[in-house]
Amino acid sequence: MRCKLKIVLLLICTALGIGIMILFFTLSEQMIHYKNKFIRRFPQHTAQEIHQTDLTYNSYYFAGSSNGKIYLGNYTAPLQILELDSTLKIRKNHQIELKQQNLAFRSPQIRILDQNFYVFEGIVPYIFKGNIKNWTASLRINSGYYFSHLEPMDSVNMAIRFMKPKRGESLMGTLNLSDTTKVKYAPLFLQKQFDGIFDTDGSFHFNKELHKIVYVYLYRNQYIVSDPELNLDYRGNTIDTVSHAQIKLAKLKNSTMKTFSKPPLIVNKLSAVEGNLLYVNSALPGLYESEDIWKRASIIDVYDLTNSSYRSSFPIYDIGKNKLRAMYVVNKNLYALIGKKIVCYKLRKHLMQSDPVNKQRKIKND
Repeated sequence: MRCKLKIVLLLICTALGIGIMILFFTLSEQMIHYKNKFIRRFPQHTAQEIHQTDLTYNSYYFAGSSNGKIYLGNYTAPLQILELDSTLKIRKNHQIELKQQNLAFRSPQIRILDQNFYVFEGIVPYIFKGNIKNWTASLRINSGYYFSHLEPMDSVNMAIRFMKPKRGESLMGTLNLSDTTKVKYAPLFLQKQFDGIFDTDGSFHFNKELHKIVYVYLYRNQYIVSDPELNLDYRGNTIDTVSHAQIKLAKLKNSTMKTFSKPPLIVNKLSAVEGNLLYVNSALPGLYESEDIWKRASIIDVYDLTNSSYRSSFPIYDIGKNKLRAMYVVNKNLYALIGKKIVCYKLRKHLMQSDPVNKQRKIKND
């Protein structure tokens, strides 16, 4: 009897030990992947909602701004532009006319800078340029490397993420629309970790005020700041700890193409720039942050591009079950696309001050 009791106790202790080990392993994995050892600063009333309007559709994206107007492109109507005033009350629709229409149009995108607009598609490739006064554009580029992203820096100079022939790896470069021989590539700009495609993915912007290109990696805690010639200023880090892209790939059957074998760990979902500040929609919680706030809001981290420092964070709350899917910052206002809504938030003065907020605070649950 005693022998059986000892065996039962031993089995129970063994099971408990295994259970505790599994629990510790699970918690440690969660800490490594999702609970980074950093503390955010949440000063009160950083972003105040001041305007909101219904766009009817959720297929819009930010194309740019000019003279106090916000312009939205539409993925399902690629040659239409929606113009909104800063209060989101007055809207106009514009139809873009392309002078050359014999190209293989698939999914063109639009960018607007000052009085000029650009229609482009990197897998053809082509770039059109026009003026917002008449919304008519002519073909400027129809040759060269394929590309996956474009941002205008001025009326003729474009920052472009090219795709290397054959291998498809990302390659940063610049292009002059007035002189196509002035193509420049910067092979050391994006740092390859294993494949040069997925691991270097990210978003980039041209900061007019600082006259800088800012590239934010999607799957690692780094951003890059350079001049328009792609001469590196510095490589900064976001406040989380994921320095190596956590991606696992698998080859598609009967193809050389690869895809994710499991969902990758996203670090920096979205980004925007204005003045000396970089705004990053982080995907990773820090210490002392409740799960509830992450279920109800998207967290924006703010960095100072002049000294690569973290300043503070603030939430952008969901609308219904819809989370933030795009953001744009201009004239100290943050515009957010959330589901079918566009929302304007006034960014408070203390965010723009030269000294970062020092006090730390948890977000309280409502």
